[in-house]
Amino acid sequence: MSVSNKFVIIIQANQQDLGKAVHGLLYGQELHEEGFEVAVLFDGAGTEWPNELSKADHPFNGLYKQVLKSGIVKGGCQACSGFFDVEDEIQEAGISLVGNELTGGHIPFAQYIKDGFFPIVL
Repeated sequence: MSVSNKFVIIIQANQQDLGKAVHGLLYGQELHEEGFEVAVLFDGAGTEWPNELSKADHPFNGLYKQVLKSGIVKGGCQACSGFFDVEDEIQEAGISLVGNELTGGHIPFAQYIKDGFFPIVL
């Protein structure tokens, strides 16, 4: 079995699932530091995390800033951020909105797979 050298980590964890959101960032950072190509995306209820994690008093604000600085966070779902009414908050937290017409404004999941990314959904 061959191992992928590209990973797309999709954080869908809701606000009650801090562990999944944080581990998505931790896994992404670790893979990045080990030389893998990584894309982290906030999707579904996960689009609420950038606003929370960007608060200076959040316990994982330091990790969030480190992961942002590494450049592996590629965006938040445009359609989902609209559904959860967090478009402005997600952009203020330093995350661009990602989506296209083919996917109804959602992240282009199939394109990541076509491009050889192994999906991790948390």
